[in-house]
Amino acid sequence: MAERRRRAAARDSRREALLVLLDRAQRGTALTPDEAALLRAHVTAELSEADELRRTVAGQQNAIQRAEERTRAAEDAIAEAEADASRALAQAARDQQFAQDRAATVHAQRERARTAEAALALIHGGTIPAALLDSSLTFEP
Repeated sequence: MAERRRRAAARDSRREALLVLLDRAQRGTALTPDEAALLRAHVTAELSEADELRRTVAGQQNAIQRAEERTRAAEDAIAEAEADASRALAQAARDQQFAQDRAATVHAQRERARTAEAALALIHGGTIPAALLDSSLTFEP
């Protein structure tokens, strides 16, 4: 911070001297060789600082642009991840529904098998004579 203040003070002093020298030149007062050298040195310093500032600003603009590009890429990745998650949730819901439907089907098939086994046991156990059963009838629970 002290360095920044020192540079600002030097710049302010240089600019005040420049204004004095420019006023003298504008009034037609001839500058001494030392004043002309001082004018050149001050203008050169101002030009150098301006060039340095432009390079700094350009570097910062490039850094901002890179940061914006990274931000856009991150936002795109987030949107893609959210879409993937949404698709995965939808697929999980479909898989769960399929599993529930399959479980219900398996349960129903087991019940039909138990009923059929019970009917066969009755037939083979002699409780119901096989001749009395109508073969065209189906036994459903």
